[in-house]
Amino acid sequence: MPKITPEGIFVDGRIVVRRYLNLEHGPISTVVAIVLHQTDSSTAQQTFNSYARSPHGAHFLIDKNGQVYQTASLFMRCQHVGRHIRSRCLEIDKPSCDSVAMARIQAMSWSNHVRALDAHERAKPYPQRYPINGDSIGIEIVGRSIDDKKYETVTSEQNNSLQWLTGELYSHFSISSKDVYKHPQVSYKNPGEAASGVPK
Repeated sequence: MPKITPEGIFVDGRIVVRRYLNLEHGPISTVVAIVLHQTDSSTAQQTFNSYARSPHGAHFLIDKNGQVYQTASLFMRCQHVGRHIRSRCLEIDKPSCDSVAMARIQAMSWSNHVRALDAHERAKPYPQRYPINGDSIGIEIVGRSIDDKKYETVTSEQNNSLQWLTGELYSHFSISSKDVYKHPQVSYKNPGEAASGVPK
Protein backbone atom coordinates (compact mmCIF):
# COMPACT_ATOMS: atom_id res chain seq x y z
CA MET A 1 0.00 0.00 0.00
CA PRO A 2 1.35 3.48 -0.85
CA LYS A 3 2.33 5.65 2.09
CA ILE A 4 1.67 9.34 2.62
CA THR A 5 4.63 11.49 3.64
CA PRO A 6 4.38 14.19 6.33
CA GLU A 7 4.06 16.68 3.45
CA GLY A 8 0.96 14.89 2.14
CA ILE A 9 2.60 13.22 -0.86
CA PHE A 10 1.47 9.76 -1.96
CA VAL A 11 4.57 7.59 -2.45
CA ASP A 12 3.96 4.98 -5.15
CA GLY A 13 5.62 4.14 -8.44
CA ARG A 14 2.32 4.69 -10.27
CA ILE A 15 2.19 8.35 -9.24
CA VAL A 16 4.33 11.16 -10.67
CA VAL A 17 4.51 14.18 -8.37
CA ARG A 18 3.94 17.55 -10.12
CA ARG A 19 3.07 19.70 -7.11
CA TYR A 20 1.76 23.25 -7.62
CA LEU A 21 1.92 25.20 -4.37
CA ASN A 22 -0.42 27.86 -5.77
CA LEU A 23 -3.22 25.26 -5.78
CA GLU A 24 -2.95 24.81 -2.00
CA HIS A 25 -5.10 27.10 0.16
CA GLY A 26 -4.63 26.14 3.80
CA PRO A 27 -4.89 22.82 5.63
CA ILE A 28 -7.67 20.24 5.40
CA SER A 29 -8.70 19.19 8.89
CA THR A 30 -10.44 16.02 7.72
CA VAL A 31 -11.20 14.24 4.43
CA VAL A 32 -14.75 12.93 4.09
CA ALA A 33 -15.18 12.61 0.33
CA ILE A 34 -13.72 12.59 -3.17
CA VAL A 35 -14.97 14.78 -6.04
CA LEU A 36 -14.34 13.75 -9.66
CA HIS A 37 -13.76 16.33 -12.39
CA GLN A 38 -12.81 16.60 -16.05
CA THR A 39 -10.36 19.23 -17.16
CA ASP A 40 -11.88 20.59 -20.40
CA SER A 41 -8.39 20.20 -21.89
CA SER A 42 -6.97 17.72 -24.41
CA THR A 43 -3.68 16.93 -22.64
CA ALA A 44 -2.16 16.82 -19.19
CA GLN A 45 0.32 19.50 -20.26
CA GLN A 46 -2.50 21.92 -21.07
CA THR A 47 -3.82 21.35 -17.56
CA PHE A 48 -0.37 21.86 -16.03
CA ASN A 49 -0.10 25.16 -17.94
CA SER A 50 -3.43 26.22 -16.43
CA TYR A 51 -2.39 25.12 -12.94
CA ALA A 52 0.81 27.16 -13.18
CA ARG A 53 -1.14 30.41 -13.54
CA SER A 54 -4.36 29.71 -11.62
CA PRO A 55 -5.36 29.15 -7.98
CA HIS A 56 -7.92 26.54 -9.10
CA GLY A 57 -7.08 22.85 -9.39
CA ALA A 58 -7.25 19.45 -7.73
CA HIS A 59 -5.04 17.04 -5.83
CA PHE A 60 -4.64 14.52 -8.65
CA LEU A 61 -4.70 14.51 -12.44
CA ILE A 62 -5.20 11.38 -14.57
CA ASP A 63 -3.91 11.60 -18.15
CA LYS A 64 -5.55 9.81 -21.08
CA ASN A 65 -2.93 7.05 -20.96
CA GLY A 66 -3.76 6.42 -17.29
CA GLN A 67 -0.72 8.17 -15.81
CA VAL A 68 -1.57 9.56 -12.38
CA TYR A 69 -0.03 12.87 -11.28
CA GLN A 70 -0.26 14.33 -7.78
CA THR A 71 -0.55 18.08 -8.09
CA ALA A 72 -1.25 19.14 -4.48
CA SER A 73 -0.69 17.87 -0.96
CA LEU A 74 -3.39 15.63 0.48
CA PHE A 75 -3.20 17.70 3.65
CA MET A 76 -4.02 20.98 1.88
CA ARG A 77 -7.29 22.37 0.56
CA CYS A 78 -7.72 22.89 -3.19
CA GLN A 79 -10.32 25.09 -4.88
CA HIS A 80 -11.95 22.36 -6.93
CA VAL A 81 -15.58 22.09 -5.81
CA GLY A 82 -16.65 25.56 -6.92
CA ARG A 83 -17.97 28.66 -5.24
CA HIS A 84 -21.45 27.33 -4.39
CA ILE A 85 -22.70 23.85 -3.51
CA ARG A 86 -26.10 22.41 -4.30
CA SER A 87 -28.62 21.24 -1.71
CA ARG A 88 -28.24 17.54 -0.99
CA CYS A 89 -31.67 17.28 0.60
CA LEU A 90 -33.36 18.89 -2.41
CA GLU A 91 -31.56 16.52 -4.79
CA ILE A 92 -31.87 13.27 -2.79
CA ASP A 93 -34.38 13.50 0.08
CA LYS A 94 -36.81 16.44 -0.10
CA PRO A 95 -38.77 15.46 3.04
CA SER A 96 -35.59 15.92 5.08
CA CYS A 97 -35.23 19.56 4.00
CA ASP A 98 -36.13 22.45 6.29
CA SER A 99 -39.33 23.37 4.45
CA VAL A 100 -39.58 26.89 5.89
CA ALA A 101 -35.98 27.76 4.98
CA MET A 102 -36.29 26.19 1.54
CA ALA A 103 -39.51 28.07 0.77
CA ARG A 104 -37.77 31.34 1.67
CA ILE A 105 -34.69 30.52 -0.41
CA GLN A 106 -36.65 29.28 -3.44
CA ALA A 107 -38.61 32.54 -3.54
CA MET A 108 -35.39 34.49 -4.20
CA SER A 109 -33.94 35.52 -7.55
CA TRP A 110 -31.63 32.86 -9.06
CA SER A 111 -28.32 34.45 -8.01
CA ASN A 112 -29.56 35.16 -4.47
CA HIS A 113 -31.09 31.68 -4.32
CA VAL A 114 -27.76 30.02 -5.17
CA ARG A 115 -25.86 32.05 -2.56
CA ALA A 116 -28.45 31.53 0.19
CA LEU A 117 -28.74 27.81 -0.54
CA ASP A 118 -24.96 27.48 -0.36
CA ALA A 119 -24.82 29.24 3.02
CA HIS A 120 -27.70 27.11 4.33
CA GLU A 121 -26.00 23.87 3.22
CA ARG A 122 -22.55 24.74 4.56
CA ALA A 123 -24.00 25.06 8.06
CA LYS A 124 -24.77 21.31 7.98
CA PRO A 125 -22.29 18.54 8.78
CA TYR A 126 -21.31 16.02 6.11
CA PRO A 127 -23.01 13.81 4.92
CA GLN A 128 -26.16 15.92 5.41
CA ARG A 129 -24.60 18.24 2.82
CA TYR A 130 -22.35 17.70 -0.19
CA PRO A 131 -18.56 17.87 0.28
CA ILE A 132 -16.77 21.22 0.09
CA ASN A 133 -13.20 22.29 -0.67
CA GLY A 134 -12.28 22.09 3.00
CA ASP A 135 -13.07 18.40 3.42
CA SER A 136 -12.65 16.68 0.06
CA ILE A 137 -9.96 15.40 -2.31
CA GLY A 138 -10.27 16.43 -5.95
CA ILE A 139 -9.36 14.14 -8.87
CA GLU A 140 -9.19 15.65 -12.36
CA ILE A 141 -9.46 13.46 -15.46
CA VAL A 142 -8.08 14.85 -18.73
CA GLY A 143 -10.92 15.35 -21.23
CA ARG A 144 -12.60 18.12 -23.18
CA SER A 145 -16.21 19.25 -23.02
CA ILE A 146 -18.06 18.53 -26.25
CA ASP A 147 -20.98 20.86 -25.60
CA ASP A 148 -22.87 22.23 -22.61
CA LYS A 149 -24.14 18.75 -21.68
CA LYS A 150 -21.36 16.31 -22.56
CA TYR A 151 -17.65 15.64 -22.06
CA GLU A 152 -15.31 13.26 -23.83
CA THR A 153 -15.64 9.65 -22.71
CA VAL A 154 -13.07 8.69 -20.09
CA THR A 155 -10.55 6.16 -21.49
CA SER A 156 -10.27 2.63 -20.13
CA GLU A 157 -6.74 3.47 -18.95
CA GLN A 158 -8.08 6.47 -17.03
CA ASN A 159 -10.81 4.39 -15.42
CA ASN A 160 -8.31 1.69 -14.42
CA SER A 161 -6.14 4.31 -12.73
CA LEU A 162 -9.17 6.00 -11.17
CA GLN A 163 -10.30 2.72 -9.63
CA TRP A 164 -6.83 2.02 -8.24
CA LEU A 165 -6.46 5.56 -6.86
CA THR A 166 -9.90 5.75 -5.26
CA GLY A 167 -9.33 2.34 -3.67
CA GLU A 168 -6.11 3.59 -2.08
CA LEU A 169 -7.77 6.80 -0.88
CA TYR A 170 -10.63 4.81 0.68
CA SER A 171 -8.10 2.92 2.79
CA HIS A 172 -6.17 5.98 3.91
CA PHE A 173 -9.14 8.19 4.76
CA SER A 174 -11.69 5.61 5.94
CA ILE A 175 -14.18 6.56 3.23
CA SER A 176 -16.00 4.44 0.63
CA SER A 177 -17.63 4.57 -2.79
CA LYS A 178 -20.68 6.29 -1.27
CA ASP A 179 -18.38 9.26 -0.56
CA VAL A 180 -17.43 9.77 -4.23
CA TYR A 181 -19.25 12.46 -6.20
CA LYS A 182 -19.16 13.78 -9.76
CA HIS A 183 -18.61 17.54 -9.87
CA PRO A 184 -22.07 18.34 -11.34
CA GLN A 185 -23.75 16.57 -8.40
CA VAL A 186 -22.08 18.92 -5.95
CA SER A 187 -21.92 22.23 -7.79
CA TYR A 188 -23.33 24.02 -10.82
CA LYS A 189 -21.39 22.49 -13.72
CA ASN A 190 -21.78 20.90 -17.16
CA PRO A 191 -23.90 17.81 -16.34
CA GLY A 192 -21.66 15.55 -18.43
CA GLU A 193 -18.46 16.30 -16.51
CA ALA A 194 -16.82 13.05 -15.35
CA ALA A 195 -20.03 11.18 -16.21
CA SER A 196 -18.12 8.22 -17.67
CA GLY A 197 -15.57 8.06 -14.84
CA VAL A 198 -16.05 4.84 -12.85
CA PRO A 199 -14.43 4.87 -9.38
CA LYS A 200 -13.80 1.68 -7.43
